[in-house]
This record gives sequence, C-alpha cells and structure tokens, in this order.
Amino acid sequence: MKSKLAAFVIIGAISASSLTACGSDSGNDEDFVRGLCEASTELRGGVEKAVKDGSTSTDPNRVIELLTVPIDTFVKAFDKLKPPKDLKTWHEVASKELQQTAETFRKEKKLTALASFSDSPVPNPPAAAKTRLKTAAVEIPECAGVAFLKPG
Repeated sequence: MKSKLAAFVIIGAISASSLTACGSDSGNDEDFVRGLCEASTELRGGVEKAVKDGSTSTDPNRVIELLTVPIDTFVKAFDKLKPPKDLKTWHEVASKELQQTAETFRKEKKLTALASFSDSPVPNPPAAAKTRLKTAAVEIPECAGVAFLKPG
C-alpha cells in the first residue's frame, strides 16, 4: 500500500506545477512560468520527503498528514502568482480549484482527492496561452525536466 501511495504521489508531484509572485498586478509569461517551475520543483521535493518520512511510521495516515504541507505550500504559491493580464480570470478560477482540492484532501485524508494532481495540479489555461507558456519555458533553466502544465 505504501509503495502504491508513494508512486501515485511522486508521479503527481514530478509533473506538478506551481508559481511564485513577481511584479505588479500583471505578470509576464517568463516570470509566471519561472515561478510555476520553481514551485513545482519545491512541491516534488516536499512530496518525496513526506513519503520518505511517512514510510517509517506505523500509522497508515502519517504520509497523508505529511503531504498536506507541500500541497498547501504549492496552492499558496500558485495563488500568489501574478499571471499575464490575459490569464487573470483563468488564474483566479484555477486557484480556487486548487484550494478546493487541498481542502478536500485535508478533510477526506484520501489520495483519491488528489486525482487531478496526477499529471499536473494546475488546471489547463486556454489553448493559445498554454502554447505560449510552454514556449516561454524552453528558455527558462528552472523548467528543465519540469512538466508544469497538463499534457495535450
């Protein structure tokens, strides 16, 4: 059970994403993506640590409890991001979805509450913006090896 839990969580975290705030009311693609990739890397590290630390516990819920910290940190980082002007509405909606997922996870204490995190926790932005953000990521070293948006 613990190995399945660890695999599920690590797969989700490896492809997870997150963002950090920068700039004024509106951000730009590069800063937004850089923050997303940095937060994703932090989430992955936090999840890996939680799984490792929880795997030595005899309490089956210990890993779940430990996972709330990196998940909540990720959700807060995403919320603080300053998206490009054309993504403000999407960002507000996505942030609320992430907050709801984290809240459900804390209440239910079940990995199934994180199903939307399986390939990336970040809800898809509009197609044109997604392409633009992925293009920006190519030039950002912090994004090397980080899947910051859902595939497709």
